[in-house]
Amino acid sequence: MSITPEELKRIMDHMNDDHEESLILYAHAFADRKDVTSAKMVDLTSSEIVLELESGERLEVTLTSPVITAKDAHVVLVDMHKQAAMQMAN
Repeated sequence: MSITPEELKRIMDHMNDDHEESLILYAHAFADRKDVTSAKMVDLTSSEIVLELESGERLEVTLTSPVITAKDAHVVLVDMHKQAAMQMAN
């Protein structure tokens, strides 16, 4: 089973509408891009999040665990937010 196009759209819409701070944290903590101040999720694969930055640049952020289902995506993205927040607090 894999994420359907409808699920992918729902995940991206939710992250872009409600969790831009998480997307920015992912760029800071997992891609060492502290310069990122705005980001939108434009794709999610089994191994990475693809962000589009304010400049139009695309940034690939490697997932900490593979994502196969929508439930996996939720678990991994929440966990990555927690890890990134802890890392940036130190």
